Amino acid sequence: MGALDGIRVLDVSQVLAGPYSAQIMADNGAEVIRVESLEGDLCRNFTPSRGGHSTTFLAANRGKRGIALNLKAPEARAVVHRLAERADIMIQSFLPARAEAFGTDYETVRRINPALIHVTISGYGHRGPLRNKPGLDTMVSAYTGLMSLTGDPNGPPARLGTPAIDMSTGMMAYGAAMTALVARNNGAGGQAVNLSLMETAIGLQAFNATNWLIEGQVGQREGSGFMKLAPYEALQCRDDPILLGAPSHSGWLRICDGLGAPELAEDPRFRTNDDRVANRPALRAALENILKTEDAAHWLRKLEAANAVAAPIHTIDQVYEQEQVQANDMIVTVEDAEDGALRLAGMPFKMSGTPGNPNGAPPRLGEHTEEVLRGELGMSVAEIAALRAAGAI
Repeated sequence: MGALDGIRVLDVSQVLAGPYSAQIMADNGAEVIRVESLEGDLCRNFTPSRGGHSTTFLAANRGKRGIALNLKAPEARAVVHRLAERADIMIQSFLPARAEAFGTDYETVRRINPALIHVTISGYGHRGPLRNKPGLDTMVSAYTGLMSLTGDPNGPPARLGTPAIDMSTGMMAYGAAMTALVARNNGAGGQAVNLSLMETAIGLQAFNATNWLIEGQVGQREGSGFMKLAPYEALQCRDDPILLGAPSHSGWLRICDGLGAPELAEDPRFRTNDDRVANRPALRAALENILKTEDAAHWLRKLEAANAVAAPIHTIDQVYEQEQVQANDMIVTVEDAEDGALRLAGMPFKMSGTPGNPNGAPPRLGEHTEEVLRGELGMSVAEIAALRAAGAI
């Protein structure tokens, strides 16, 4: 049994955020129908690709049935409305004017299904002067200050190394939809759920937000480091860098123990965290003089034995080789009819009673159109042919 068995989801969203939230629902047992245009989602055109699939599309669409509709055609909009009538959750990410034109906006859909949980994902929020502005992950990271906080302190702002805002918004959309589902089960009925990349990104600011709002402190780029602690940054060993951190005084003493350098603990420049922060360049030089005498693997063993805070800086290929990653089911395999086994990233939470079950390859464009029209809506061969003749499918 999946936690969302029996829940029907209509995914009319695009790119990553909405599709990822719907994928988590599918992983947990929901029946998800993914609606794309006749040209397909933007992500289908990204490289690299495997067989007929873009690897970007593969990241957020497993376990769904896919249909292709031309929402400019009234016949296609009627299909969406019939699917929305039987859905529990609908996810859409069109800008307001287009959503109204396509009939995917909340005001239109709630008249069809008042019990529907209608999730809209926008770039900059559903109110305000930018409500009609498209949102892209990197652009929103610049707008919300996250880019200004990322990169070397002596260099330019840097792009985040992963679409963290898109994916976090997908997780937020999942949580918001589940919250609305609980509220509906408690008698609240259906409702509109609005969220945006901008609001998620501001939520990701964490203490950078309160540092400014309460103390008037503007965050700065810190590279791999953290200005409040020292050491807490990437440091070079003989071969590769490692991340080394002292979140407490005892943590600093454990680092000195792991490095076999008790003299560092007694050095007046490094006795307290404030001393170490004030003398960060000298501290870094002293630590790297030791670290560069051996390879990273040697020092990680020593530091681990001393219970010090340290971590290897893995590349992506190394991450998925880790026993710890594999033990927590963060690699899952789904079968594609044409490409065979596809390895995908696993679901980021686990439940003991209703464990998720990622299954089913992401759909090819329009793969299940006729199946859904026949099986879900009871359309005849003639009706489907008429839709095709009208350019609706």
